[in-house]
Amino acid sequence: MKKILVLILSISIFSSLLAFAHNNEWPKTIIDATGKKIVLKSQPKKIAILHSLYLEYFMALGTPPAASAGSSTGTAMKALEEWETLKPYSNGEKIIDLGSARSLNLEAILASNPDVIVTFKGQGHVNELYNQLNEIAPVILLDFSKSWQEQTMDAAKIVGKEEFAKEFIKETEEIIENTRKILSEKNDKTFALFRTDGKSFITRGNEFYYKTFGLKAPENYPYDYKTISLETVAEMNPDYIAFQNYVDLSKTFVKTQESFSVWYLIKAVKNNHIFYFDDSLNTFGPLALRVTAEKLLEIYSK
Repeated sequence: MKKILVLILSISIFSSLLAFAHNNEWPKTIIDATGKKIVLKSQPKKIAILHSLYLEYFMALGTPPAASAGSSTGTAMKALEEWETLKPYSNGEKIIDLGSARSLNLEAILASNPDVIVTFKGQGHVNELYNQLNEIAPVILLDFSKSWQEQTMDAAKIVGKEEFAKEFIKETEEIIENTRKILSEKNDKTFALFRTDGKSFITRGNEFYYKTFGLKAPENYPYDYKTISLETVAEMNPDYIAFQNYVDLSKTFVKTQESFSVWYLIKAVKNNHIFYFDDSLNTFGPLALRVTAEKLLEIYSK
């Protein structure tokens, strides 16, 4: 009986220590991308993000923001409904619309009553409004030039989800590595990733995806920003073509190419290997990479 009581007491003490350790995380000091030290007195429950880029990170951590600036598709709520990256993580959340990320609405931010305000260093108007924003809630500026792993951890530190983030990162890296291994068996196939303005084929900052998944680009495919003609794409003659843009715009653009005979000379066209990724995959964030991995496996199975 005495041994049992000692065991129960030990468990009780251990549980108390764990609870204390968890509570002891707060207040927490965070050093943001500008080198400022921001003190969070307690775990923030209401996060306001001033750019939709960070919707992905906080949704992935299971801590959806209370308020967000609009996305390329409209409001943050519309992004939850439409973006391939966010739809699986949307569980009926109601996110307050803060308007355009290009023109910050102080009244809307104030009305959302946030515990913390998050955006990236260098976002337009933030510097000039920093003091006013800081009067509403502590402001944390993140570095969007960091790797997706680092940005995931930076977001996790704000909400106290570091251990969860480590597991999530590990799982995402495993998904990427498994996808890379499967695709390596078909490294004779070339893949061309484009955007479009409705008039031309556009490449822009795509090298990251090629390196991450071990994709083989067609000969003379440019990784930097280039506007490319249909004739140039025909010379590349890729096995697969994917448009990573607004899907309706991409489909309309492809329809216009169908009036040119050279379009039908491309291997991807001959084999019905034209695919459409939505604009949310352009974040290169963890959810975008997960969706991309899934899509690439589907594409290369054809």
